[in-house]
Amino acid sequence: MKTIGILGWMFLAVQPAIPQDFFSRAQKLLDVVRAEREISPYVIAAKIRTNNDRQTALILLDSLTRDRAIGGMFYCYSLIGAFLYTRDALPDSLHRKVRLAFRERTMYRGDTENHWVMYYTGLYLAAQTWPGEAREMWFNGKSSEENFREAEGWLNHWMHTTFTIGQGEFDSPTYITTFLTPMMVLHEFAADPVMKKKAQMMLDLLFADFAVEHLEGNYGGGHSRDYPEDIINPLGAPSTMWAWMYFGKPEFAQWEEARYRPRNRGGWETTFGALGSYRLPEIIRLIATDRTEAYAHTETKRVRNIIRFGAEKNPPSYKYSYVTQDYILGSLSGGILQPIQQHTWDVTFVSEKPNNSIFTLHPYYSGRELAMFFPEEIKFLADEVDRYHLVYTNPDKWNSSSPFERTFQYRNTLIVLYDIKKGEMQPHINGFFPKTLDERWVDCSGWIICRAGDVYVALYPLRPGAWIEEKVNWRWRSNALKNGVIVEVGSKREDGSFAGFRKSLGKTLIDTSAFDSHVSVRFRNRHGIEMKYIFDGVRLLNGKEIQLSDYGFFDGPFIQSETGSGRVTLRHKTRTRVLDFNKAEIIESK
Repeated sequence: MKTIGILGWMFLAVQPAIPQDFFSRAQKLLDVVRAEREISPYVIAAKIRTNNDRQTALILLDSLTRDRAIGGMFYCYSLIGAFLYTRDALPDSLHRKVRLAFRERTMYRGDTENHWVMYYTGLYLAAQTWPGEAREMWFNGKSSEENFREAEGWLNHWMHTTFTIGQGEFDSPTYITTFLTPMMVLHEFAADPVMKKKAQMMLDLLFADFAVEHLEGNYGGGHSRDYPEDIINPLGAPSTMWAWMYFGKPEFAQWEEARYRPRNRGGWETTFGALGSYRLPEIIRLIATDRTEAYAHTETKRVRNIIRFGAEKNPPSYKYSYVTQDYILGSLSGGILQPIQQHTWDVTFVSEKPNNSIFTLHPYYSGRELAMFFPEEIKFLADEVDRYHLVYTNPDKWNSSSPFERTFQYRNTLIVLYDIKKGEMQPHINGFFPKTLDERWVDCSGWIICRAGDVYVALYPLRPGAWIEEKVNWRWRSNALKNGVIVEVGSKREDGSFAGFRKSLGKTLIDTSAFDSHVSVRFRNRHGIEMKYIFDGVRLLNGKEIQLSDYGFFDGPFIQSETGSGRVTLRHKTRTRVLDFNKAEIIESK
């Protein structure tokens, strides 16, 4: 038995391509995590790998092998990860207890994409660690070889799906950590060099996908899944810790947010990144931090697997984001793309204050929506989901998909339309306006005009609403079934003074003459661009029809890829990095 100290990973600091501040942040993270006391695989790994309070770590690991309060797929991959990072420093008794856990504990596979990634990563590495063992030695009654082949097959399937038509649980500030962390462990410990390479490329892809919609630690744009507390306070999301460590933004770490994640144990998953050998390519860091020029970026993802009430298993899901130094305005095209936790649009802005976001939504819920994606009986689904996610049927919730919501975005202008069917359980829309705004007022023209530092946001409701004061925000609520908002975003950098921005709204033209009959609006923005949109119909930009199918897999100045190609090109000035998943090959030039 030998003890592994911090030098076991710090030797990589001599690599000139890796910014030295990455290592200082990783060291700082380990200093914090190793001082924690919770029964966590990340705390255990940090303590043992830094040779700090080793005896406590061994006690915690012993407890973890017996702790029935954590289980399933989260337990599967994090336990084997902690074991593999520390096994050379563990006594034989703990080797046996960890092995026994994979025999006696039920490693529940779960029912979502992130669940299966965690489960099969854990199963792959466990079967690799203990090869040649019979079926009775495993929790699921399959041999080491059977488990390995099943896990390998599914991981390859998921990777292929992700790099050709995208993730179903895409661009999630909450769930990104459940994809990054398993891939960190797989990259570190996969014995097969091809699988190791694929894990590295998946990490590159996941980080690049985040980087292009990243701003000072915030994950902007529309999100497939997000928790309410992360939606209304973007810097509190798990993605922020990954941004801090790998992008160097924000310039402060969210220790308290990581320590007290709601409903979870501490959010210290970045520990596996700090201990591992994966290094973020410099081109991705530059993509995440270079905001010298504003840009539009589009993506095509996929809807989560539809099992009934749909003509396609994975219809495309379209995204549009406009990224500047000061804010990101981003949107999904609308409709039911992901049950329970969809976040269709927002403007997220740089701020030293919390709750730096403005958005609207229709708080929809339906057994039919859930039955599209889950196999249980429809009449039981809403109550079951509400039991686990707490807010699903709440009329005040801040995350929701809706079949009655659609968007049309061009750069820093957005049209959001709602056509709510009569008799729906939640016949209203909500808007989130944080109390941390410096200014919020309703102009006599009807515009709601806000200032947050040097960022200006104007929202024009197509139907009247009322204000409700809440703890951290003002809720704007409108009860009209045919509804919508028009959003204009600017900044001091773009528009000069706030007074100048307000004055420029007088140049806009809003035509709602066909709204009652067709839920249609024509809008000329303050830059003279004309947009016309009919709910769930044609989108016209200066008279030309916009086809969302032209968006491409990734299309913007930093990332380009065609759907189905399996080839993703990253660009920053003269640098390029091509991820050719068809050949498991990376091609880089400077």
